[in-house]
Amino acid sequence: MHKLHEDKCLSVRELEVLECIRKGLSNPQIASELCITISTVKAHISSILQKINAKNRIELLLMLVGEKNIANEHIKEQIKTSHYH
Repeated sequence: MHKLHEDKCLSVRELEVLECIRKGLSNPQIASELCITISTVKAHISSILQKINAKNRIELLLMLVGEKNIANEHIKEQIKTSHYH
């Protein structure tokens, strides 16, 4: 089971990128949606993968759809308590 590093919460921007990934957007689409460069998208994704202990985007997506995943529950809680909706 994957677990989010306790000391490494996702930033609001990382949560926005994560939501775009969940929607199935590509890196260029995410860049366009958030008005950032593709390099910045890649940097955010790398940071997210590290913080969530996912090896790649596919594993990240699998974690997001998992119903009883600790990381997924933590991410959902962060989304609820952040200014991002």
